[in-house]
Amino acid sequence: MRKVMPSDFQLPRPHRITRGSKQMREKRTALIAFGVVLACVELYVIFGAV
Repeated sequence: MRKVMPSDFQLPRPHRITRGSKQMREKRTALIAFGVVLACVELYVIFGAV
């Protein structure tokens, strides 16, 4: 029996929308940065009161 598809043939994968994932990554990065700044402000207020 003959091989119909060669071994190096790969099925084409659907391309993901990169714009959506980029927006999500930027949003997540902004949220992390906001969290870090908020934590620093809280620490400053706590240690400033001591």
